[in-house]
Amino acid sequence: MKKTMALLALAALALGACDNNRRGMTVRTFELHRLSVAEATTLLTPYVSEGGLISGRNRLLTVRERPEGLDSIAAILKRYDGGPKAVTLRFQVIEAGDFAGGDSAIARVEAPLRDLFRYRGYRLLGEMTVVVMEGGRFRQSQPGLRIEGVVREATAAGPDARVTLDLEVESDGGSVATSVSGAPGKTLLVGAQKKTGGGAVIAAVTPEVGQR
Repeated sequence: MKKTMALLALAALALGACDNNRRGMTVRTFELHRLSVAEATTLLTPYVSEGGLISGRNRLLTVRERPEGLDSIAAILKRYDGGPKAVTLRFQVIEAGDFAGGDSAIARVEAPLRDLFRYRGYRLLGEMTVVVMEGGRFRQSQPGLRIEGVVREATAAGPDARVTLDLEVESDGGSVATSVSGAPGKTLLVGAQKKTGGGAVIAAVTPEVGQR
């Protein structure tokens, strides 16, 4: 009888401790954009205190935690699972070859062009601006020039800020097809030799990232 009473007392203490752990906790549901429920659970579990709970289904994740903990979790999800970003891509397509002179329209990128490709002359073939959602495809053309690709990833700020593109640029003289990645606001350069006549076709793209 005494043993039974002791076990009941221990059970009551355990239930009381569990109730204390849950005291002050509330429930909040988050919609996931990039992460799966399993990925989000792995990411957030270290931030859930004793008595808290994470559960989810489809694209919805429900968390039981104290309000300040839920605010921290919301900030983490905003960083790693934010909705798709709008990406503005500003292109300058440039011809490089054995001709004299430069082009004032590409003065901003001419020095890095000469460092990377080392041709005698550079001139602008065309300019385009494309706005595309992260994860989306883009395609734009003008006479003698076509640009298309996919924005694979876009992170707007912080030490991990980065835009990653699959990119294809085709002109009458040649084409460039590659993947390229760099920080928002930084001009990225990719180039390929012309099919005929010597020289190269170079794409200078400057990505900027905004919110949806």
